[in-house]
Amino acid sequence: MRLTQNPPAAAAAGTREELQNAVRDIRQSVKDQVAAAKAEAPTAQGPTPPGPPSLPDGGRITVVGSPDFPFGAGGQISREASDFAIIFVAMVAAVLVLLPVTRAWARRIDPDRKGGAQIPADLSAQIAQLNQSVDAIALEVERISEGQRFTTRLLSEQRAEAGRPMLTGGEKKNPL
Repeated sequence: MRLTQNPPAAAAAGTREELQNAVRDIRQSVKDQVAAAKAEAPTAQGPTPPGPPSLPDGGRITVVGSPDFPFGAGGQISREASDFAIIFVAMVAAVLVLLPVTRAWARRIDPDRKGGAQIPADLSAQIAQLNQSVDAIALEVERISEGQRFTTRLLSEQRAEAGRPMLTGGEKKNPL
């Protein structure tokens, strides 16, 4: 079994020519429809407005600068950014107005804040007596600690004197 020609390649070549003819026909049909629409447009709508001006530099546009966030086309602030700004301002205003109102309401319902805290007379007399007692105890503790320092110093001086020999130059110590 020997093949002289590749049948799929021959079929592909035939379909390729057919496809190219179909593309040419479609292009010609579109061009004819556009020409008919242009010829019909001035009579239906009146004169056509002038087209956009031609761009310099071969029609290329160069954008210089940063992206236009949060501004959209025409320098308008985007909807999300304006919503965020409105919410932020409303919250700041609510805090500034409601904080003092809330504090005043809390002071009004708090019973301990009326006229400040007042101590009964018998309790203030007991506190004064307790203060005098603590001062007296502190004075006595100071006296006791001073006496302790004095006796400690005396004992250390006696031990220092007892440890030194009391011999004069010519005497010898008795071994017994």
